[in-house]
Amino acid sequence: MKTFMALGAPALVAALLVADPTGTPEFQYPVIEGHGGIVVLPNAAQQPEKDSKVLLDITSDAKSGGVIKGFDRAGLILNQYTQAGAGTDDGFKMALILHGPATKAALRDEAYVKHSKPYAQAQGDSSNPNLDLIRKLKKEGVEIYVCGQALAHHGFATDEVAPEVTIAVSAATVNINLQTDGYAYIPFMN
Repeated sequence: MKTFMALGAPALVAALLVADPTGTPEFQYPVIEGHGGIVVLPNAAQQPEKDSKVLLDITSDAKSGGVIKGFDRAGLILNQYTQAGAGTDDGFKMALILHGPATKAALRDEAYVKHSKPYAQAQGDSSNPNLDLIRKLKKEGVEIYVCGQALAHHGFATDEVAPEVTIAVSAATVNINLQTDGYAYIPFMN
């Protein structure tokens, strides 16, 4: 109470706002630059823990910053864990499984354009906007899978899949196998 009296209400409010990193956020990108910006909250509850495992089940092709939201969220989680000293060098494991409308994100540039709607092609889309981020995630040890069944259902050939993406029998098998191995499950459907 003495601090409040000494500072006065306006000074106390200003001090609290300066100290609050969420009020005026300064986003950091410890590993994945330009995607998944984080605000460091060292005193918040439930800090990232070493040796954690997470599986992101990505079905939506909704975009954030030009890439699928699930990829941006993967960057955010990887940035959080790395900043907290619990990243891939400290046992953190992350896997992504693409299926449903997100399947197309697994394609090579040429195949992505080939399977785009005519209007997108007419607008000059000439590459898969997700591949750069996929490559950055892979470089940091993230495993990226695409559902083989979804490829077939969408009419995408296996040789159209980018080399950074592993073809799995199905999204269901990835989900079952990795959850059995202790991976936490996080769905991204929209």
